Amino acid sequence: MRLAYVDSCIWITLIEGLESYRPPIQNALARLAHEGWELCTSDAVRLEVLVRPQRLGDNNLVDIYEALLDAARTLPVRPAVFKDALVTATREGLKAMDSVHVAIAAQHGCERFVTTDPHFQDLTSPSPHLIALPAA
Repeated sequence: MRLAYVDSCIWITLIEGLESYRPPIQNALARLAHEGWELCTSDAVRLEVLVRPQRLGDNNLVDIYEALLDAARTLPVRPAVFKDALVTATREGLKAMDSVHVAIAAQHGCERFVTTDPHFQDLTSPSPHLIALPAA
């Protein structure tokens, strides 16, 4: 099975984003799963999506995210991730946390990086899978 790393912005937009953004994301994720891609996440994603709801004490939102993330394959964070992320940040011109996500995905052989963030459009590896959202 081929691995597709799902960026934090996908989960946040799917749950908290504009209603018009949800169908394109749902359709893209369903299409990837139908095509045999295994959707993956990491504790770095978990950190990004849970910090705000936990800070606000929104336990319902925390539970929604936990259930959603538990349904995806969680890739372990390996010791060399920050070293690899530094190389990625330098090579790809990404922010530190974005580079951590890319490094985790690359370390596990993910072939796709699923995101709505255009900063990843020129990513060399893994291949970006940009989900286009309608104008707000």
